[in-house]
Parts: sequence; C-alpha cells; structure tokens
Amino acid sequence: MSNDADIIRTITDKGFIGGDLGTIEDLVSPSFVSHDPPPGFGADRDGLLGIAAEVTRALSDRRMELDEFVDTTDGRVVENWTMVARHDEDIFGLPASGQEVRVRGIELWRCEDGRVVEHWGAIDIGDLAEKSLGAAG
Repeated sequence: MSNDADIIRTITDKGFIGGDLGTIEDLVSPSFVSHDPPPGFGADRDGLLGIAAEVTRALSDRRMELDEFVDTTDGRVVENWTMVARHDEDIFGLPASGQEVRVRGIELWRCEDGRVVEHWGAIDIGDLAEKSLGAAG
C-alpha cells in the first residue's frame, strides 16, 4: 500500500470512525476541494471537518466495512465502503432513530505531497433516512 493509501485509511479509521478530527486537519491540505459536498457543507477543508464532526456526533458505535479499496500510482485512492452505526442524534436534517443504520459510499480521493487535495464521492443515506423518518412518523 502506498503512502497515499495510508493517508486515506488513516483519515477513515482515525478521523471518521475514531472521531479524531485533528487527524483530518493534519492530512487534508488547506487548499482541499470537494467536488460534491452535501448540502449545507462547504467544498473546502472546513466543510470536510464539519461533515466528520456531524458524523462522529450523531452516529455512535461506528464501524467501517471496506468493500473495495483501490490504490493507484497517480495519487488517487478509491474507497467503496459501508459504515454501520447507531443513529443517536439528528444528522443532515434527519431526526435520531436510535437504530442501527448502514450508510454506503464510494469515494475518490486525490493526494499530493502527502496530503489530500481533492475529493469526489457519492454517499447513500437511504437506510438512515428510512429509519429516521419511520421513527419520526
């Protein structure tokens, strides 16, 4: 595994799963650009930190299942993952369900000089929304 892959695994494992936002701040460039941030979050590093803070605040008992992890030789790393967690707090405008939820995603990260500089991704929150709206209604 290249250093770029190690960077992404660390961001995933320590940042999004472990809740260490300082890890994300250290490994993501100040000039970072997300090409498709969720509504309400900026396309910069602060936006990514906001997403991570929201995830770690609202979803407990997080664990990650990496379905695929592809490391290229040009600084790009692809993750196809499933996060399983308990939905304890409101997140992304969805009320807490108290249930275990599955969130799936596929993400392409680009690294340069030991830091993440770009991101593209698609996140499926269908299970989260279904359980949240079912619990609210």
